Amino acid sequence: MAEKRLLLEPSDLTETEELEVQMTRRSGGGVLHAIQHRTLPVSRKSVFWLLVSFLFCYFLIGRPEWANVLDLDVLHSDNYITVQHQSTVMDVDPDTHNESIPFVPKGFLVYSNSCRIMEVDPYKNEVMRHFKRIKYKACQKLPPLTQVKFLEKSQKYLLSIDGDAFSRYPANNHLHCCYMEIQRVNEMKVKNTKCQTFKKSVELPNSAEAIIVKCDSGGRQIYINGHATIPVKEAVQQRLQQAAEEDARKEDEPRKRPPSVLMLGIDSISRVNLIRAMPKTAQYLYDNGWFELAGYNKVDDNTFPNIMAVATGYNLHNAMQACSPFVVGGLDKCNYVWKLFQQKGYVTAYAEDAVKINTFNYLKKGFKNPPADYYLRPYLSAAETQLDHTTVNGLVHCLGYETAAEHVYDYGLEFTRRYLNDTYFGFFWTNTHSHSDISQTSSMDDYMAEYLRKLVRQGTMDNSVVVFFSDHGMRFGPTRATWSGHLEERLPAIFIWLPHHLRRSHPEFVRGLQLNRNRLTTPYDLHLTMKHILSLSGRTDMESLGPAPDCPQCQSLLHPVSPLRSCADVGIADHWCTCWEYDTISSSSKESRMLGKRVVSYLNTYVAEFRNGTFAKLCVPLSLHSIKSAFRAHQNALDPEEVHTYRLIFVTSPNKAQYEATLRHNHTDDSVKVTGSVSRLNVYSGEADCMSDFAAKKYCYCRKKKG
Repeated sequence: MAEKRLLLEPSDLTETEELEVQMTRRSGGGVLHAIQHRTLPVSRKSVFWLLVSFLFCYFLIGRPEWANVLDLDVLHSDNYITVQHQSTVMDVDPDTHNESIPFVPKGFLVYSNSCRIMEVDPYKNEVMRHFKRIKYKACQKLPPLTQVKFLEKSQKYLLSIDGDAFSRYPANNHLHCCYMEIQRVNEMKVKNTKCQTFKKSVELPNSAEAIIVKCDSGGRQIYINGHATIPVKEAVQQRLQQAAEEDARKEDEPRKRPPSVLMLGIDSISRVNLIRAMPKTAQYLYDNGWFELAGYNKVDDNTFPNIMAVATGYNLHNAMQACSPFVVGGLDKCNYVWKLFQQKGYVTAYAEDAVKINTFNYLKKGFKNPPADYYLRPYLSAAETQLDHTTVNGLVHCLGYETAAEHVYDYGLEFTRRYLNDTYFGFFWTNTHSHSDISQTSSMDDYMAEYLRKLVRQGTMDNSVVVFFSDHGMRFGPTRATWSGHLEERLPAIFIWLPHHLRRSHPEFVRGLQLNRNRLTTPYDLHLTMKHILSLSGRTDMESLGPAPDCPQCQSLLHPVSPLRSCADVGIADHWCTCWEYDTISSSSKESRMLGKRVVSYLNTYVAEFRNGTFAKLCVPLSLHSIKSAFRAHQNALDPEEVHTYRLIFVTSPNKAQYEATLRHNHTDDSVKVTGSVSRLNVYSGEADCMSDFAAKKYCYCRKKKG
C-alpha cells in the first residue's frame, strides 16, 4: 500500500492567508503534501461560509477516497501516524543472493489464480471513527520499593530495598518488610509460604520462582508488590550441559550454538491494527530487518485453535481428540512444540497474562503439570488476587506497579537474559492490552518498540529466531461488521527475525521469507518452521519430527511456499479464507432469506446435538430476525459451476445476536453447507452463562430460570 503522510510545516501565515492542500505522488509511494501558497487577502466571513459549504458537502454528499486519510480530526489529533507498509528487508546482507521478488498488483497482499487477498487501508474511515490513540499511564506515582537481581557469584536472586525509592515513601525509620514464596498447587490454586522478614536485603532460595513482598511502617502497610524470577534449576542445568557435551562430541571443530527461539504474541491484533495502533513498533519491525508474512491467514475462530495449530499442528477437532481440554491432564497429552525443544536439550518458558482467559484455561481444565520449565501462571494468579489492580475493558490492567502485560514482558526479558548463552524456547503471550478494543493496544506502542530495542542491546537477537505475531484480529465490536473488520479478523500480524549468522550461512532462508511475504501462509506453516529450526540444532531431523498432522501440504516458512496455494490446500475453511473476492447482493432477496433461515436452523441443530444433547434444554432456539448484508463470492478456477459461495451477516431473535456465516449453495440439488464455524460479531457476556463449553457458548441464549 502506498505510504500516506500528512506533512504540515510550521507556518507564519497571517489569518487572511489560505492553506491549499494538494495531493502529489512521488516514486516509491504516494505522499500527501500540504503546500502553502500566498494568496490574495480574503475576509473572515468568506472563509466561514467556505468552511460551512465544505462541511455540508463532506457529510451530506459524501467524501472522496483521500478523505479517509485527510480527515478533519487528523489536524487536531495524533490518531494518524504513518507507517511505511512495505518491508525494507529485501537483501539484508550484501552477499545474499537476491533475485527479483514477484510483482504483486497494488491493492493486494496475495495475488494468484487461486488466492487474491486484498490489502486493507489502516486509516479507512469506517474503522478510524471508532479508533482513538490512548496514552500510556504509569500504574503508580511512586517507584517500587523493592527489586530483585540475579547474582552470578552465588547463582541466586537478591531481594533488596531501593534506598532512593525509600526516601519517597511515607515511612519513619522503622520499616518492617517480609516476603512470601508463591507455590503452585494446581492450575487454579496457589499458596503462600510464611512471610520471611528481612532488613535491607536477602538472598532468595532457588525454590522461590515468585514472591509477594509486604512492608509496613508505624503499624500500617505502606507497600505490597510482587516479583517473578528465573532461578537456577538443577534439572535444567543438567539437561543443558548434557546437550552441549553431546553437540561437542559430534563435531571435530567447534560449531555455532544452535539457535534459540523466542515467540512474542499479542492477542487479537491484525496486521492492519498493528500499523494503525502501534505504528512505532510496526515501523521498527519494517526498518530493522524483520520479515513480514502479509498473507498469514488464521485457520479458526479464536485463540485456542490458532495457537494449537502453531503448537501441535492439529486443527480444533483433532486437538480435542488428542488432548481434550475438558478433562484434568488432557492437555498434557499433546506434544507441544516447546516440549519437542525441551526433549532436545533446550530450557523452556511459558507466560500469559489475564489468568481468567488464559488460552489453555478459559472454560478448560488447563495443565496438570507445568507445561514448561518456567511458568508464570502461579505468580500472576497470586498477583491478581493479592496486589492492587485496576481493570480496563473487563480485564486486569495495572497489577501492582506495572501493567499485567509488562509482568509478562519482564519475565521474557529476564528469561532470555539468564539463558543468553544457552539454548532456549520461550513463549510469551499477552491479552490485556489488545483483546477487547482496537484502541487500547496503542497505549503500549512506545513500550513495545523500546522492548524490542532492549532485546537487541541485551544480545538476545544475536542467536535467537524471534517470532512477533498474533492469533487473529478483533473478533467483535463496532468495526467487525465492516469489510475492513472482516479481513482484519482473519489476517493477524506476524514478523520473523533471523539472526545474522543464520542469514549468512543460509541465504536460501532469506530468499524463502522474502518470497513468502506475499503468499498465503498459515499457523500450520509456523508450526513446521519451529520444527525446522529445531532440526538446525543437529539434535534431530525433520523426518523424525514429522509433518503438521492436519496440514500435509504445509511446510517450513524458511523455504518458498507455492504461489498457487489455495485455502483448501492448507487447511483453511471457506469461512476463514481471505482469498475470496465478493460482490454485494440484495439482503432482502428470496435467496438471501432462504440462506439465512438455513444457517439459523444449522445453529439450533448444532446446539441441540452438542455433547450428545447435554446443553439442549439450557438454550432457547433462535430464529432469523433480519439479514444486515449479503455477498456472493467470485468463482475461482476450482469451483464447480453449480456451487456458489455466500457470506451473510444476520441478526437472530430473541438474543439480538449478530452473526457472520459463509455458506456454499449447490443450485442443482439446493443443498447448503456451512463452512467453518459461524462467527459471533457482538459481545454476549451474561447471555450464555449456563453454557460451559466455549465452542457452543456464542450460539446459546440461556432460558430464564422460573421464579
